Amino acid sequence: MLFNSIPYLLLFAFTYLIYWNIPQKGRKPLLVISSLIFYAYFSFPFLFHFLLVILVNYGFSEWIFRKKDKGEKYSHLLFSIVALNLINLGFFKYFYFITGSLFSLTGYPSFKEIAGSWSIFLPLAISFYTFQIIAVQVDIHRGIIEKRMSALDYFLFILFFPQLIAGPIMRSQDFLPQLDHPTIDSDRMKKGLFLIIGGLFKKVIIAENIAPIISPIYMDPAKFDSFSIFFSVLAFAVQVYCDFSGYTDMARGSANLLGYEIPENFQGPFFSQSFRELWSRWHITLSSWLRDYIYIPLGGSKGSIFRSNVNSFITMCLGGLWHGANWAFVLWGAYLGALIWIERSLYLGRGKKKLLPDSMPLVGIFRTVVIFIAFSFSGVFFRAAARGEESMNVAFEIFKGVLTFRNTGETLSRVDELPTFIALGLMFNWFQHSNLVYEKLKPYQNILLPFLSVVILLLLGIFGDGGQDFIYFQF
Repeated sequence: MLFNSIPYLLLFAFTYLIYWNIPQKGRKPLLVISSLIFYAYFSFPFLFHFLLVILVNYGFSEWIFRKKDKGEKYSHLLFSIVALNLINLGFFKYFYFITGSLFSLTGYPSFKEIAGSWSIFLPLAISFYTFQIIAVQVDIHRGIIEKRMSALDYFLFILFFPQLIAGPIMRSQDFLPQLDHPTIDSDRMKKGLFLIIGGLFKKVIIAENIAPIISPIYMDPAKFDSFSIFFSVLAFAVQVYCDFSGYTDMARGSANLLGYEIPENFQGPFFSQSFRELWSRWHITLSSWLRDYIYIPLGGSKGSIFRSNVNSFITMCLGGLWHGANWAFVLWGAYLGALIWIERSLYLGRGKKKLLPDSMPLVGIFRTVVIFIAFSFSGVFFRAAARGEESMNVAFEIFKGVLTFRNTGETLSRVDELPTFIALGLMFNWFQHSNLVYEKLKPYQNILLPFLSVVILLLLGIFGDGGQDFIYFQF
């Protein structure tokens, strides 16, 4: 049930109309029912698996609370439930990756035979809800969650359908206090509608038009010229941004209309002047999760700069692996981890000066361009992963195609459209990076809202209602 589809429109419309016309005590059960319908639309059998996962975790959280109240040790319970969640994730998501890697390393045919004897399907949203559930258990241990949650609140926190499939990864302390007091007013309603309209534009008009243009590059990169490959690399970064931030906008807009605030996942990342800044603006809820539950437990920035860089590199590699069961995703994380390592060495060494002082003219623009291009090239691994076992060869050919500056080979069809879509993606980055546009246009929102609604409907009619899944649905 895609956000940009008729089934979602019908589900949300019925939920919305009933939601605001019943007492508060009936609203949470209604949202749970709507969330179950939403997930069941994708996979009815896996709905029962999902509910079992939530039920087991709720049982363990209650068990840990009881142990804490009595002053008894419970570390074995925390370890057990975190391990169970990781085993559940590992079995469904990484079984073929592990057996395939073992076969490649050892050559033992038994690993290949084991993999061939199983047919494992990936439950939708398993990566997102696993991280969210683990965070709850750890936050109980850390004392961040001080009071027991009712079963209804616990299930709704995990199931809440606007963010269920691809996040943002919510924190209990941000969402749970809102559950009993959803509020709606004119400003929140208009903000929600603007977010939905903007999200639709990013997804349907930008992301879904870039995808078919650059797809041939990743099928056979060796036959295209460097110009086509370079702009395809930049365009894919914009496609991922528009696809995923478009989803987040629609999720946040839907939550606003139901009286809730859920976290922003993007804040103009392509205008960052460092990789550390970029990761504070890109997929914010995942970046903060990795920081709080992996990087800091590894030691964080305590100790030497070298140790801090090692911790950061390990965290980025694990973040890459979280995205998918393919070595290309691990290399994606390693590539970004290496860039952060180099940046920290250049800029943050004790007693060292920045490589490019802020006082230099246009240095900010230069940094922004370099960061954007370097980050875009990480997407080569990300996109090539879709080719499975051929991913490494595809990634190598793309890097080779750009670095050799070849002008031989085919020019990508419609490559001249890519700069326009890239510019549109950067424009939305600017909107997120600065509140200037929103503040300037806010007095005219009563006029803009119906106008933009008509415009987006016309554009959807021209470009279609968007039949492609969101990229992050695969995780």
